[in-house]
Amino acid sequence: MSNVADTKLYDLLGVSPSASENELKKAYRKLAKEYHPDKNPNAGDKFKEISFAYEVLTNPEKKELYDRYGEQGLREGGGGGPGMDDIFSHIFGSGLFGFMGGQGSRSRNGEQAYTHTEVT
Repeated sequence: MSNVADTKLYDLLGVSPSASENELKKAYRKLAKEYHPDKNPNAGDKFKEISFAYEVLTNPEKKELYDRYGEQGLREGGGGGPGMDDIFSHIFGSGLFGFMGGQGSRSRNGEQAYTHTEVT
């Protein structure tokens, strides 16, 4: 697809929007090794981002939504179903790339879903 709405997820993996599934897998594996929290304890957020990008871009339905509508399309689910806003909030706190140190999101029942506190 030559005209995509957003390329952030492709950029995270260092691939083009026309990348094959094999190219996506190869790029993900390389980055996952580099940013895995066991190997690089300070890169947990980056590891979550690349894992999310890989999950979206290797799922045909999610990839199509992302290519057509960008992040907003993923959040809204393309008009059908609950969308991915809860997934964004669960993984990233306040949405994709919306890291807020020390703050997390609250689930619908009011429980703290994720809290990240950085000690300096």
